[in-house]
Amino acid sequence: MKKWLLLAMLAVSGMANAAIQLGKDYTMLSTPQPVADPKKVEVIEFFSYHCIHCYDDDPALNAWAKTLPADVSFRKEQIVWQKSMEGFARMFATFNATGTFDKLHRPAFEAQIKQRMDLSKPEQFTSWIKQQKGVDSSKLLQTYNSFGINAQVARATKITRDYQIQGTPTVIVNGKYVVVTSTPERMIQVMNELVAKARAEKK
Repeated sequence: MKKWLLLAMLAVSGMANAAIQLGKDYTMLSTPQPVADPKKVEVIEFFSYHCIHCYDDDPALNAWAKTLPADVSFRKEQIVWQKSMEGFARMFATFNATGTFDKLHRPAFEAQIKQRMDLSKPEQFTSWIKQQKGVDSSKLLQTYNSFGINAQVARATKITRDYQIQGTPTVIVNGKYVVVTSTPERMIQVMNELVAKARAEKK
């Protein structure tokens, strides 16, 4: 069994956790952000489809997310630093809006990182999506070009700025704790500790 998968399986029990230190394993957002549901501990991974480290860490984070208890929420956010990245946010929002994220997220990563396609460009995305089996490409492209997706792209730009995202992947716990790590294994350990810390603060 891969080490990161074992760590993910141990996430709830806390058996894989190690002591963490402010300034070494995590930092604090200078301006804490509100969470979507105050009753839950919120974990957000800020990533980008053009980031090789995000691609490498994706399987470990996805496995970890499947172990989470009911009081913890996890979601991904595609960051937008500049206009040329808006296409990635449009693609990500389209996957979520059409219920195709689970089916298309990893293949999109593969196309971007391994096949060297630039899916931030509408023409490249259009060509790629028409080659994907089991999806209604016409309906998906209609959503891709919709006003609702435009709003989601604007939101991605704003949330990137509000959370002060300077690199990817960046994981933020409960709107204030910023995970600082060098490996997926340590990232999961720190995330587990910060989830426990945030949970204790709610009591």
